[in-house]
Amino acid sequence: MFLNTLEKQATLQPDAIALRDETRSWSWQQYLAAVEAVAGQLASLQVKRLALERDNSPEWAIIDLACLVSGVVIVPLPAFFTAGQKAWVRSSASVDAQIGGERLAGWQEHDFLFGRVQIRVVDDPVALPAGTAKITYTSGTTGEPKGVCLSRDGMAWTASTLATALQSLKLEKHLVTLPLSILLENLCGVYIPLLLGAETVILPCARIGFEGSSRFNPAQFLQALTTFSPHSLVLVPELLRVLLHLHQQVPASTQALRFVATGGGRVPASLLAMATHRGLPVYEGYGLSECGSVVALNLPGATQAHSVGQPLPGVEVRVDDQQQLCVTSPANALGYLGAPPAAPVVATGDLGTIDEYGFIQIQGRIKNVQINAFGRNFSPEWPESEAMACPAVRRVVIFGDGLKQNVALVDALDGQQAAAREQLQALSARLPDYAQFHRLLFTSAISEPGMLTANSRPRRDLIRQTLWPQILTCSEEE
Repeated sequence: MFLNTLEKQATLQPDAIALRDETRSWSWQQYLAAVEAVAGQLASLQVKRLALERDNSPEWAIIDLACLVSGVVIVPLPAFFTAGQKAWVRSSASVDAQIGGERLAGWQEHDFLFGRVQIRVVDDPVALPAGTAKITYTSGTTGEPKGVCLSRDGMAWTASTLATALQSLKLEKHLVTLPLSILLENLCGVYIPLLLGAETVILPCARIGFEGSSRFNPAQFLQALTTFSPHSLVLVPELLRVLLHLHQQVPASTQALRFVATGGGRVPASLLAMATHRGLPVYEGYGLSECGSVVALNLPGATQAHSVGQPLPGVEVRVDDQQQLCVTSPANALGYLGAPPAAPVVATGDLGTIDEYGFIQIQGRIKNVQINAFGRNFSPEWPESEAMACPAVRRVVIFGDGLKQNVALVDALDGQQAAAREQLQALSARLPDYAQFHRLLFTSAISEPGMLTANSRPRRDLIRQTLWPQILTCSEEE
């Protein structure tokens, strides 16, 4: 479907701009030619599984589509993964080629349309579910993120369903704001504009405002908005806060917006209400990679406050006896890499309710996985267990759910607070920044008997309830 659509756009509007960055643009005709050229190169090099480790750019979109066209399994490598996690991805997915990233020992380099490609021989590749076109990795709830195997038909279904739902808004220009290695922006920044015949502006992440994965420069975002006047955006909660601020301070920067989707983490109801009241066309949605990214979405004419919208047409969502949301969708993943094929129904791990009109309300998460305000999810037990190797640390409990910066509550050994700070900072530098200890709050309260279970595990809800004002203040500090 993607190639046919690209050919159609190249015929209907051959000279119209399809892709753009800061310095050049690609017409629809040039877009098609570039995709076909890259697909031919990948075929000539006999690439089977390609890791793509590049910053956001039009070339990223071209390579992605070329893989789908040529049957190469593409494995996006997030920049916010550590070197160890990237190595794990290459190994676990039996990647035999990589574009971008560091030079890899033992890999051969070849000329490529966009720079260089590194190739290696993989003698015994891990088996993939039949029909796998893309392996998207979770953002690292542990040190070894899981690979989610997606089909081309599933991704096409989601893109087509959303494009149909958004057709009446006449979205003619989309600004990519999130890393394209994130499935949601991959979908919204490459596939949906293709189906709508819309122009896509793709800038390096730093030009949008990202400084690492958990710091953001509003001035860069303002410049991108004022320069390109996009009609649509996809934002995580912290970027929505920035957009609202810019909307209030520089109203002209947001005048062109017709649709702003937000998700990837819990969005404060007060923030959404204020954004809507101020005239921003903001719509909250819900999804997960295992279900093809988007499960439900509020839309113009079908919106309900405090909900993540109704399921997309063709998606069935129900609540099981644990109040967990379970999803059946044409876009459901084929399964996890190296695991048995996925069941037809995905148990999401999210607690929720569904009202009589089909609107979904998310209540929380069954497990302790936390999602910060930038949409990065991690299991707190992972960095906490790493911290136990620090000699001056008695206990650490980390909170990041919905926060701008992670806060680590630290109980240091008597007289060793300075040493604990130094050790934790050194450890933090080795973690991906979405799991780092951005702020340290020293307190012995987390080790008091009432704050621990019988086997000395932290009572997270009680700790959060007791210390939340201090946690929130610490997270907001500059």
